[in-house]
Amino acid sequence: MKKNLYLAIILLLVTASVQGQLPGKAKDLLKDKSKPKTEKESPATGTPRSQGDKPARADIPSDSGSPVSRSSGPKNSTVELDFDAEPFKAAISWESLLSQESRYFNATNGEFKLNNLDVAFLPKKNKSGQAVSYESFDNPTPVLRMDVVDAGSKELKGTLYYSASATTSPFHNMELKEHQGWPYSVKLTEGSYELHFWAGTTHFYTFPLRVEILTNADPDAPVSTFYHFRGPWEEWGYVNFGPDGHFIFNFYHTYQTTEVENAARWDVRKEFKTVVKLNREGKMIAVYRMGPSTADFEWNTVMADNCVWKKFDMTFHNYPPPAGHGNRPFFLKDNMKDGNYSVDVVLKDEKSGKETTYKYGFSVKDGKIVQADKADRSKNPDALQFLEQGRDKFFVKRIQ
Repeated sequence: MKKNLYLAIILLLVTASVQGQLPGKAKDLLKDKSKPKTEKESPATGTPRSQGDKPARADIPSDSGSPVSRSSGPKNSTVELDFDAEPFKAAISWESLLSQESRYFNATNGEFKLNNLDVAFLPKKNKSGQAVSYESFDNPTPVLRMDVVDAGSKELKGTLYYSASATTSPFHNMELKEHQGWPYSVKLTEGSYELHFWAGTTHFYTFPLRVEILTNADPDAPVSTFYHFRGPWEEWGYVNFGPDGHFIFNFYHTYQTTEVENAARWDVRKEFKTVVKLNREGKMIAVYRMGPSTADFEWNTVMADNCVWKKFDMTFHNYPPPAGHGNRPFFLKDNMKDGNYSVDVVLKDEKSGKETTYKYGFSVKDGKIVQADKADRSKNPDALQFLEQGRDKFFVKRIQ
């Protein structure tokens, strides 16, 4: 018993002697060993996490498909491009800007992006004479970007970044770059906006649009608030010609309602009856779709989506048709004599019986459609808002 007591005393004396010779930090470690841990220590700042400690990725969309918080993306490009070397100023094709296929817009939460845009006359070189590539997906500083700006305050609401590849001259196709950590959409609320397109350090194009709010006062409605685009969709249509010369008129249409089945089906469709007529000097010369009788025409159906601008394209038969049952020749480019033309788009809501007519006007001279002033570089000096229609599309403005 006494022997064990002597050994314990000797051990205590030795431990005290050793602690007296240790540096302060070592003493603290010994003290820490004697304390029970109550929580997991956080790794020091700058220390890499283990695979098991990785944070949730902020760039992954939630299950609902809505984007979550992201970083601000890359720095803006400092490339100085030689715009003066191109025959005309660069511009975004209106057909692609207005296209439903190029646009994502969620009318219930305002999430917006544009993709697959056609841009004409992008510079091929920088100001030092070096060739410029817009295609590299891995470029950490994209040459192309789109800033979404509040039209009144000029406050920047968000930026999306693009690569581009050459297509049919003089066009490139702009593709949205969705790198990890980069924004892939911009959230819009009620107001007026401008889309500012940049190539390098140059703001080369502007596209205006507005967002309006539709509200449902019913507290039990599955969606109480909708965001709705307003802009050139309701003011313009365009003419193009098929491979065999068929005259084709294109217009945009939507409708607005807050009466929806549920939040996942807010873009429900509504049926409209339609008749579309082509007039020259006030006289009807062609019509979209003929009825069973060659001496008459009929109402047809278009399906519009809630809060979504869709394009509808129409080919025409000569009116009145020549004699003979089933003889319904198409109206062709070669049938376009000089004069003043109009297209009447008549839409009827069968439920209410209400009819609405939209009239679009244009002229033909020397067998060619006269360009709208906004699409004529000799009449529209504003390169930022030039109506780029390409070679085979002719935009015509709504006059009623």
